[in-house]
Amino acid sequence: MRGYREKDATSLFNKYKEEDVDKIGLDGLERLYRDLGISLDDIVTLLFAWQLNAGTLCEITKDEFLSGLRAMRVCDIRSLKSSIENLRPLIYDQKNFRDFYLWCFDYFRDSRYKTMDLETAKAVWTQLLKEQYSHLDLWLEFIEANARAISRDTYSLFLNFTWSVADDFSGYDDTGE
Repeated sequence: MRGYREKDATSLFNKYKEEDVDKIGLDGLERLYRDLGISLDDIVTLLFAWQLNAGTLCEITKDEFLSGLRAMRVCDIRSLKSSIENLRPLIYDQKNFRDFYLWCFDYFRDSRYKTMDLETAKAVWTQLLKEQYSHLDLWLEFIEANARAISRDTYSLFLNFTWSVADDFSGYDDTGE
């Protein structure tokens, strides 16, 4: 029976948290994903961070972890594994994918800046769009030649572009009308 118990969820958090701080850092995340049988480069790790509304790359605070597990109604490794696998289909729904995609901008950008650095943006686009957009390589070439950083608007509008312009570029209007 799935359900959330604060005491059990806190014990699970404590198993992976850093020794001196109430957060799970990279080492703890590596252990957690290993115990879940998930590769660190699997997109489901990002979906999990999104579901927790994690605010910092490679960190999960105690509040994020507990509120996320409460919303998922899980509190142990077995039920968490099952719940995480159920996150995959979320990216096939356009609204969910858009929310996830936009969350990734803030998650991956350096919080000191309003823009995302070019190398990070290219890596994020590759991770998120390589299966969906056949001309991603052309976009990455173009953006590398013409930008040093990516604004939230550019990031967001590129997703709109990939959804509105066909592979043969029908639907593309270079006048913007």
